[in-house]
Amino acid sequence: MVLIFLFLILTLIIPISASSQELYSYYLLSRELQVLSATKERLPLSEVPRYTRVITRDQIDRWGVRNLFDLLDRLPEFYYWRSYFGLNAVGAFGLRQSYFSEKIQVLVDGMPISDPSNGSSFSVDDIFSLSNVKQVEIIYGPMTSLYGFNASLAVINLVTYSPAEKSLNLDSSVSTGHDSYTSFMKSFKGKGFSGLISLNYSEERSPHRSYTDFLGVSAPYSSFKKSTVYYLKLKHSSGFYFKSYGVNRDDHFPLTLTYLITDGNTYADRRGFVNRFGFDKDLGNYKMNFFAKYNYFYLERGYNLCPFNHSFCSNLPLLKGVEPRAVEKRYVRNPGIGILISRDFGSYGKLFVGAEYDESDLYKTELRASFLPSSVNLKDFSKLVVYREERKLPEKEGLLSPHLRTTFSPYFQYLLRLNNYTLLLNGRWNRTNDVGNYFSYSVSLLRKIDKWNLKLNAGRAVRIPSFEEMYIKNNPILEGNPDLKGEKADSIMPSFEYKGDTFSISGMGFVYWFKDFIYKEPTSPFTYKWNNADSTVKIRGAVVSFKKLFFGSYELELSGERIFGVHGLTGEYFNFPRKKLTAGLSYMGNNMSASIFMVAYSRASSDIPGYGKVDLNLSWNFSNNQKLFLSVDNLLNKKIYYESRVPGVERTLWLEWRYSY
Repeated sequence: MVLIFLFLILTLIIPISASSQELYSYYLLSRELQVLSATKERLPLSEVPRYTRVITRDQIDRWGVRNLFDLLDRLPEFYYWRSYFGLNAVGAFGLRQSYFSEKIQVLVDGMPISDPSNGSSFSVDDIFSLSNVKQVEIIYGPMTSLYGFNASLAVINLVTYSPAEKSLNLDSSVSTGHDSYTSFMKSFKGKGFSGLISLNYSEERSPHRSYTDFLGVSAPYSSFKKSTVYYLKLKHSSGFYFKSYGVNRDDHFPLTLTYLITDGNTYADRRGFVNRFGFDKDLGNYKMNFFAKYNYFYLERGYNLCPFNHSFCSNLPLLKGVEPRAVEKRYVRNPGIGILISRDFGSYGKLFVGAEYDESDLYKTELRASFLPSSVNLKDFSKLVVYREERKLPEKEGLLSPHLRTTFSPYFQYLLRLNNYTLLLNGRWNRTNDVGNYFSYSVSLLRKIDKWNLKLNAGRAVRIPSFEEMYIKNNPILEGNPDLKGEKADSIMPSFEYKGDTFSISGMGFVYWFKDFIYKEPTSPFTYKWNNADSTVKIRGAVVSFKKLFFGSYELELSGERIFGVHGLTGEYFNFPRKKLTAGLSYMGNNMSASIFMVAYSRASSDIPGYGKVDLNLSWNFSNNQKLFLSVDNLLNKKIYYESRVPGVERTLWLEWRYSY
């Protein structure tokens, strides 16, 4: 590791006068980059009235990040951590959320990737590989008025390559932690149509640090996650298009629901298929987009309350030699239709009018178990009813019953651009059959002064409770609440941006007021119930980011977030670092690049310590079509721990090879 660090220093110092590479200017880049997700129409980044980040392919490679969570860890306003089971999770703006991260929505080329039964994108794909992504767009603030429920904090759009931009991409990476990523992308063209197919396969086994459960048993904390993802997009010159995104996940967890170390028999197999067929046509001053979708989601998960590899469980007389295990299955289908029509009125602006109808149908559930869930009593474990062998249980013993949710949502958008001013208005009315009616809106204003952009964004976002939050039953730890109301998030976000040729700075302040905040209310020392908070939850904070180019080939980045206050409710949702700092120094030469990046979090709570880590990334272009990357995560091997002493990344060496043309 010392040799790698010395090599980095030589790379950063020696080539100052040797490099002839001319870097783009920040100002020109902001005018050239096109953003789709802010308005569902392409706009130059400099014209977007909402606070927005665009992470380009060059920056993704320079940072050496391989998936979406690695990328978000480099941004000051996001908090990345691992959940109790080792799943990736992310929070933003001082709000940690559950491991589902349901207040942040992910799109792929503008198509939402989320399971409607829990409102989460990250329960569909827990990795989101960036191998075939051209750029990442992040739009901050209330976005449910444009994209529907649950986009309260941010929308993230992964923009893939078009057939005209790249024909073939092969990418493979391996690590000393026994993790690996492999991807393949091929574009094609025919008479009147074009398309792209990509495949990603990944395995994750790290971290491997020791974990001690509450009974004192220690073992390496090593989960196993295997994921296969495909993405297909087709477009015809007539205006017809088709997009299909599929995920097959196989996760094995190191811990049980009861916080005991297990032998890997706690698992979750998930499959998600998101499909959209539509027609998009430009008719002069009019544009029309009509689509029909059919999405499908499947979950099978197995867990044991007291694993027999644990000495405590194997010696319990009441179990009579039977391990209390259960296997749950859920089937969700999600059909829907939508239409969006826009009319350009020239100097009077552009009006968008749309409507969507959506069905979230949990049409089948099944539970097989060697015990009765309704008999589990954490205060008196002796009342547990245990069978000699696993059997299919009746519906009344299930954890969820079949349920259908229908949503109808008309919406509008008005965009007015006048010289140095831009005004954006959004509104959406949502009607559901089980939660009620809600209206969300946003108002965004942009004022341009030379190379400065001053922005103000305000509005209301709405998140409706998931099926698990409303209808879960027979769970001794967590109870559903069918009377839950939708969660309203009002916010104000003033921001500024300056884009010069070699200097860039931006900042944003934010204030959120959550009404009917959905949280887990303790009803006993062991049991929680989903409920709406009686008081308003208020969060205040600010983000500042700075970039500077030196000598044509060096870039310095500094960013930070500070949470000034959280009021109205305490608990796990706000176990969030009040301060975060990121800093990076990069060298970009003709055939090689190098970067060193630091991320530091303050203490999240009395039980979750702060930490800092340093990452290193080197890359070489050793031919016109081939590139080699060498990365080191957590270079100094700092010990990182999340809630319940769940370990974070250890020092890991990555080697990646890429071939593309």
